[in-house]
Amino acid sequence: MKNIGLLLIATGKYDLFVPQLLDGASKFFLANHNVTYFLFTDSQKEFNVPNLIKIHEPHKPWPLPTLHRYKMFSNKREILYGQDYLFYCDVDMKFVNSVGDEILSKSVSTIHPGHYGSRGDTETNPDSLAYVGPKEKLIYFAGGFQGGETEEFLRMSRELSNRIDEDKKNGIIAKWHDESHMNRWRIDNPPTKILDCGYCFQATLPRPHTPRILALEKDHKAFRSDE
Repeated sequence: MKNIGLLLIATGKYDLFVPQLLDGASKFFLANHNVTYFLFTDSQKEFNVPNLIKIHEPHKPWPLPTLHRYKMFSNKREILYGQDYLFYCDVDMKFVNSVGDEILSKSVSTIHPGHYGSRGDTETNPDSLAYVGPKEKLIYFAGGFQGGETEEFLRMSRELSNRIDEDKKNGIIAKWHDESHMNRWRIDNPPTKILDCGYCFQATLPRPHTPRILALEKDHKAFRSDE
């Protein structure tokens, strides 16, 4: 039995998704292991889950909550090092089927459902540290579900946080924010486990995989607004 940390970010209006995410995860996510939920949030709501640790994270305008996710994790590495594995999941997801020991590996990435069978929408600005050349071969991975052994995941988080900060100093924000930087990293540091689209499933994009974690439909503009 391993100690597993599931990392969640829910600032601003995104705290609405937390109960459903936790309910599904408690049923389907690595049920035979000790799972602790680390919730980065500014919410004052109480979530009735005994193995939940709330970490205060002030809400920031879009796209900073996603752009700085690796910085959040890296800054709290002392708390997270007690886990054997860390996995990050977008909070606007729903666990609908078993997610078990098959995901336990040194470094884990999920094929992006919107770019299945293609090289995806990578960063094309050569001045960005997320840049991917047109002839570089890759699978395009989703930022919505990823993880691995704790030390390896935090190593990636620290490096990507630094790269994102360096880009910002130069007035650059990669096209798909942290996901662009993660895909650059995965070219140079291939994952030891690749998960199919069922682990970041979109009902509007049918794929030949068993849905395990469902990306929920929502009004992006409404949830990213501070009004």
